[in-house]
Amino acid sequence: MITRIKVHTHCNDLGGKIWNPSIRWTNKYAVFVTLHDSADKVGLGECWCFDAAPDALVAFLRTEVIPHFLGQALVDVPEIASRLFEKATLTARHGILASALAGVDIAMWDLKAQHENAPLWSSMNKGGTGTAQLYASGGLYGEGKTTNDLCTEMSAFAACGFALSKMKIGAFSLQEDIARVNAVLTALPKAAKLTIDGVYSYSSDDALRIFEALPVERIEAFQSPTKAWDYTGMARLTKAGVPVMATEAEYRPELHDRLIEEVGVPFLQTAPVAIGGVSQIAVLADKVTGTQTRLSLEVSSTAIALMAAVHAAAAHPAVAHVEYHTIHTVFFDKLELDQRKEEPFIVSPPDKPGLGFSLPKTGVSVAFEDVSSTSPKDAA
Repeated sequence: MITRIKVHTHCNDLGGKIWNPSIRWTNKYAVFVTLHDSADKVGLGECWCFDAAPDALVAFLRTEVIPHFLGQALVDVPEIASRLFEKATLTARHGILASALAGVDIAMWDLKAQHENAPLWSSMNKGGTGTAQLYASGGLYGEGKTTNDLCTEMSAFAACGFALSKMKIGAFSLQEDIARVNAVLTALPKAAKLTIDGVYSYSSDDALRIFEALPVERIEAFQSPTKAWDYTGMARLTKAGVPVMATEAEYRPELHDRLIEEVGVPFLQTAPVAIGGVSQIAVLADKVTGTQTRLSLEVSSTAIALMAAVHAAAAHPAVAHVEYHTIHTVFFDKLELDQRKEEPFIVSPPDKPGLGFSLPKTGVSVAFEDVSSTSPKDAA
């Protein structure tokens, strides 16, 4: 039984010196959920938080989410979450609910796997590969950052063993960004590939011009080339051979279905912490199996989100790769990932029960905690 739920926050000060076409990074907040059960085990999860402050998400967790799970059996968590999603049709709170429930869902799987004495990925799918392919994510714009600086940064990823890396485009003119991408490709080993992230900046016409100006065989994906709702544009690009990756933080099943079935994107990108947790990654993995689409998992917050994504990828072969961010690296110094010596970008989660990661004692504040009014003895 779930006897206590805590919500924690962390603030990472990025100083406002780096940006993408949509966001200049100043303070980046993270929100975590811990589920405590009657066996004195603790499950850990993370929520999506791209807000200027975590207050709205924390308040929503406190009043609209946490009370539904306190005193409940772990096995009932998925059904409770499903009922909350159904209710959101009336309340119009789907997006923040998906973010909030992600923390609960990941923590639930952490607890479930701990009780099974199995890694989280194995608890989800014993037939999984147990491995995940990481790609290095960076290449943001920065104050005083030259193209030479960018090439040095991206080359360092390849030197660390990453065969795939990602950089941002969309903040400069088409010609300037094409030149930046070509410079990076020249600096990288010839076998290395690149994902370019347009952050929803272009029309389909301009996105196609950019793609055709590059050595296309070295472009793994063109992430968010058009507005997130421009399905016609993404379909046009896909038909033209552009390896479209959509859409990062989308959580709505009906839109995922459209991207898979109608648009036929080569990559469907989503974040476990934005979509409602690793349970929803399992749902998407089933949907894309047998189609032209593969999953790519977004991570742009902390090591907890990364561990959840790595476990999801290790459980589901439909996941092509997982983002390893080089800017948003909170708690990365505490990561334990087993790397193959010959392929350092192929990793396995730690061979420990559950998520294999505990919430650090420093740098985290307790936003609130609720305790069940039903004791384990009463529940029995």
